[in-house]
Amino acid sequence: MKYIEKVEIQYFRSLKDSKIKDLKELNIFSGKNDSGKSNVLKAFDLFFNIKDTNFLLDYNKERLQEVRSESVKGKQYISIKIHFLNPGGFSSLPEKFYIVRVWDRTGKIVTEKHNLKQQFDAGKIKAKSYNRCLGGLTKFLNRIEYTYVPAVKDERFFYYLLELLQKILFEKSRKNTISRIDSITGEFNAELNSITNDLSNEFQQITGIDSTLNFPTEIAELFQRLIIDTKSGNHKIPLQNRGEGIRMRYIPTILNYISRNSKSFHIWGFDEPENSCEYSLAKELAQTFASEYIKNSQIFVVTHSFHFISLANEKISRFRVYKDENGISSKVVFLDKKNLEELESELGIIQINEKLAELYSSFVKEREEIKIIKSKLEESTKPFLIFEGPSDNQLFSTAYKFLKNKEIISDYILCEHQTNSNGSTIGSNAPDINKYLHSHITKTPIDNIIIAIFDYDNEGFNEFKALKKSNIYTNFSVDGITFRNVLQHKDKKNVFAITLVPPPFREIYVHPDNSNYCYLTTELLLDDNYIPVANKVYPTLFDKSVFSFHGKKVSFAQKIDEKAANGEVIDFSGFKGTLELIEKLVNNAN
Repeated sequence: MKYIEKVEIQYFRSLKDSKIKDLKELNIFSGKNDSGKSNVLKAFDLFFNIKDTNFLLDYNKERLQEVRSESVKGKQYISIKIHFLNPGGFSSLPEKFYIVRVWDRTGKIVTEKHNLKQQFDAGKIKAKSYNRCLGGLTKFLNRIEYTYVPAVKDERFFYYLLELLQKILFEKSRKNTISRIDSITGEFNAELNSITNDLSNEFQQITGIDSTLNFPTEIAELFQRLIIDTKSGNHKIPLQNRGEGIRMRYIPTILNYISRNSKSFHIWGFDEPENSCEYSLAKELAQTFASEYIKNSQIFVVTHSFHFISLANEKISRFRVYKDENGISSKVVFLDKKNLEELESELGIIQINEKLAELYSSFVKEREEIKIIKSKLEESTKPFLIFEGPSDNQLFSTAYKFLKNKEIISDYILCEHQTNSNGSTIGSNAPDINKYLHSHITKTPIDNIIIAIFDYDNEGFNEFKALKKSNIYTNFSVDGITFRNVLQHKDKKNVFAITLVPPPFREIYVHPDNSNYCYLTTELLLDDNYIPVANKVYPTLFDKSVFSFHGKKVSFAQKIDEKAANGEVIDFSGFKGTLELIEKLVNNAN
């Protein structure tokens, strides 16, 4: 949600004269320590929660020097001007308007101005009278709830947060319960858990920790505090007794629940949400802020975390905060390419974190792939075939059914592949197969025969040769197998790698040594009659003797399968060589 479009802050702490524009649903402020980042959040807190300010401490020190030198003490003030967007439902307010609040040297608000009168006189507001505009403004401001989450989330803040949650739960339960809460707390707790089931589920999905919410059963304590119990094995542990990382992760979950179930307009000022979070949790937290929490609140985040700084889409604005040349006042600038480089230099860890993020993402993906493969292999002793993508699975399955008159899964297990919305493969290709066979095959402690089948094209053959050069795989040759592109793992004798076996009509599509002259993919195991002209790409304008297959491979494979299923006679003889080689490897290994 978006309620604020722009903010102008004058003379508050290090913010001497800051205009922060183009605010979005999620707004991220970053910079080195003592740059003044948190002062943006504290300015919002001062504005919305109408607190008196400690003027001596909060007045901008650079401005104070200027005022003293100019002998204009009467002009000492703090000003915060917020440009709002009408969230809808307020016909007495314009689409956009601003409010200015000014604090003088006493720390009290001395001025509150807005531009409703000008817009009403200009006919930009539908209200029949100016007084209705003022009433609409009061209602709007009364519905805004700004929650400032400090960098240090101590016990006091945590209980304050639980009080906010308790208020929402009472409001929600009051509509549903007919029993007397003060005498039947057991029934109320059961009802409360039913009401907050989605909160518990959300927290469980994000953290993997089960939790329940309860009120104390002693009536004297009933309105004092809410109890959140988390589960560890068969034991319940109060959330306040868990580590800071787990408690920290519950804070935005609670705030989001409050925002989702409240009629108020919620704005968060979140200072260093990554505190006490390990690497993986900080990553998930940042992604949840960007995808889920902004649905119900406008959020302002101060952070050093790469995971937050690297977030980018049309609902996110990023800002760099730094001290000016005098080292007293702060500058807040939009994070463009130049400022991103400056920020990276200031923080010193961005590039390291970026590489770490890539490695971690790769590790998670590979770990999941290994987990899936291991679970599949444990289901059966069948040989496991790893093709480069889902289209290869489909074409070999269709060919196998035609040639063998049975399903391929009756004899083999096929590696599963994911595709995105346009049909292209996600995380499965020749380089990924190479990586798995080279670095991770030893982490798959099974005895099933594993055969990886590379395309005999430029990329596939290069990855196959890279395995051969790794000194982990050796050439495999026994009676009955004459094809030269067969490798066996030196230690795990059940693991093989091969390329497609070219059928006689595709012999000129491969070269035994030079990958630049290799074009054979699974699609080309079918003869030319089945390859649409649009999918043929020739190496040069002058050479029409060979071509590569380009286009949506999954769609092509599905069409071939549909034709075969509808009784159309298709020549699958080009698949025989590869299937016979696979069968010989299995028989020799057994």
